[in-house]
Amino acid sequence: MNGNSKGAIDIHDLGVVFIAGDTRVEAVSAVNMNIKPGEFVSLIGPSGCGKSTLLNIVAGFVQPSFGAASIDGATIKGPGSECGVVFQQYSLFPWLSVRKNVEFGLKMKGAPASVRETQARTLLGLAGLLAFENHYPDQLSGGMKQRVGIVRALATSPQVLLMDEPFGALDAQTRVVMQEILTNMWQRFRISVLFVTHDIEESIFLSDRIYVMTARPGRIKAEIIVPLARPRTPEMTASAEFIAMVQQLKRLIREESLAAMGAELKDGGLSGFGTAVGPSGIAEMI
Repeated sequence: MNGNSKGAIDIHDLGVVFIAGDTRVEAVSAVNMNIKPGEFVSLIGPSGCGKSTLLNIVAGFVQPSFGAASIDGATIKGPGSECGVVFQQYSLFPWLSVRKNVEFGLKMKGAPASVRETQARTLLGLAGLLAFENHYPDQLSGGMKQRVGIVRALATSPQVLLMDEPFGALDAQTRVVMQEILTNMWQRFRISVLFVTHDIEESIFLSDRIYVMTARPGRIKAEIIVPLARPRTPEMTASAEFIAMVQQLKRLIREESLAAMGAELKDGGLSGFGTAVGPSGIAEMI
């Protein structure tokens, strides 16, 4: 597994413009942010502010229009094995068993069958899924599927784990359990994590630091250090410190949400590209 000596992410003066025909959408502008090796950082902001765009740049799926993004000093030019990615939608292969899904990345890297099986079973055990190693995805609950997705992303020992609203489709109770499982696994491996979420409480519970983005074009509005001790426990969410942070972040997000609505009214709805899918499909990338 990855230690905490690698996985530094640096984003410098980064901007992204999407163009489709006569339509030009500036998704993010002049973004500067960093993640230290082994750090857990969340990205929050109003809908359409470019959170997913930034994550996709780090993943190598999108190239910046301006500025640069790098991992451990190497410019990101495309998808690579240094990043594991977990999306909100379950991306498991339905024809493969749970263990074979986890082994898939290792198989692509040429790892021997015995190594693949040992690595997969170890991670499934840590995620409480070893008893389901021979099940297929359609036999699992939503939370279990997402656990498999996280384990699969970790199996190839990436330097960075990128997570885009991974628990957004889960019910409230399952989401809380998944947050505990994720923070426990991160505590063990200390891999660098960039976590996109709309859930303020979730961002506080999981993170070392939180970047708050402005309304589109997304910029960094604030950088918040989370002072809560680790390991995190559910009881912390009732503390005065936690509640104060929730209120602080709600104020920051509300300011930007109001700004975004004001811009949409001013533009006669044209800036809805950040929150509604138009014919060009640009919104899906933001």
